Amino acid sequence: MAAIREGPLAGTRIVDLTRLGYGAQATALCGAMGAEVIRVESRSRPDPVRLMPPFVPLPGDPLPKEPGLAAVATPDKGFNRGGIFFKYNTGGKRSVALNLKDPRGLDLLRRLITRADALTESFSSGALVRMGLPYEELRRLKPDLVYVSMSGLGHRGRDAAHVTLGPTAQALTGLTYMLGLPGRRPAGWSFSYLDHMGGYLGACAILLGLHHRSLTGEGQHIDVSQIEPGIPLAGPAALDRQANGRSYRRPDTPPGNRSAAPPMAPHNVYRCAGIEQWVAIVCRDDDDWCRLRAAMDDPEWARDPRFDDVGGRQAHEDELDERIANWTASHERYEVADRVVAAGVPAAAVQDARDRVDRDPQLRARGYFVPLRHAETGEWPFERPPFRLSDGDVHPGGAIRRGPPCLGEDTHGVLRDLLGLADAEIAALAEGGVLA
Repeated sequence: MAAIREGPLAGTRIVDLTRLGYGAQATALCGAMGAEVIRVESRSRPDPVRLMPPFVPLPGDPLPKEPGLAAVATPDKGFNRGGIFFKYNTGGKRSVALNLKDPRGLDLLRRLITRADALTESFSSGALVRMGLPYEELRRLKPDLVYVSMSGLGHRGRDAAHVTLGPTAQALTGLTYMLGLPGRRPAGWSFSYLDHMGGYLGACAILLGLHHRSLTGEGQHIDVSQIEPGIPLAGPAALDRQANGRSYRRPDTPPGNRSAAPPMAPHNVYRCAGIEQWVAIVCRDDDDWCRLRAAMDDPEWARDPRFDDVGGRQAHEDELDERIANWTASHERYEVADRVVAAGVPAAAVQDARDRVDRDPQLRARGYFVPLRHAETGEWPFERPPFRLSDGDVHPGGAIRRGPPCLGEDTHGVLRDLLGLADAEIAALAEGGVLA
């Protein structure tokens, strides 16, 4: 077996109080870079995504009757079956279960903080203050602590108390309004974009704090807002409204999959043979259009002079898209993509999750998916962060090369090995409901 290379954050310890996707992704990235991440959580108030579908299927489980997801907690599945979204953000972390409503549990958290380089949390603004852990107290416990709070709108200002999730944060920034098809109601984002964008921003904040500490020996509180990285994305639309008086939603805007500027047509996704199978095709110029015609065996309709230049194709784009879709509908999507690409025109099959895991040669060449084991649900593929190091490693299983933890899986080991508690002390705390 090859020796495990250390990541750039090897030797760094993070006590992690984050929940859901936004904050948990930030610490997952740090864990992938070699940091020891100790996740503090609770059985009485578990992270909601532990209990949300999609659940890891076990042998004999019935297939779901309908496709789709509902972001509703399902406690009857237990703490460790569900939340593929949870598992995505917790590979390589250790889990310590503490009842922070009990003074003894809070005291154990304080002791963990004294052994940490960084403390992270994604509670609503002021939650740690209400727990008796304002930044002044954290600094007293560990003067050089890097404390990173990740809330919806930050810890200062009129709206600091408001709570967000990825979709509500996107709505506040205007991004939800901007996405969709012309002439239809806003479609919103298909996933929690600002959970991911915010997670990367949170990881940058952690690295910033650690770097500052390495230069000065000083800790600090870094206050991260989830909505703020989304605001600049709406900037051009806001400027257009202010300068030109135009609303973003117009008969031709948003353009959906089409491209008004720069002008390109066809520029869309087209249904192929099979259930929900699609292919994307883009003609960048008139030469591409000629090549696409050849790939389609130059049908008579494609010789219509209206389609000879991009202006004409855009003027009749509905008809053009319908004609192309009639051709693709009788072919398999990869067949269409290969045929069109071979003619010199950009095209790609629209991938689903199975394609990504089983069929994507680029991700395979990058070693993107890594099998990691979970104590109850077995081995599953996990995604590497999208960067590789020439000297060092990034790994979704962290330094311990392990999948996501069961709730409280590492409580005994962390309390014994890091805090020096005897087995009898740990047993008494468990009996007293502190380790819950």
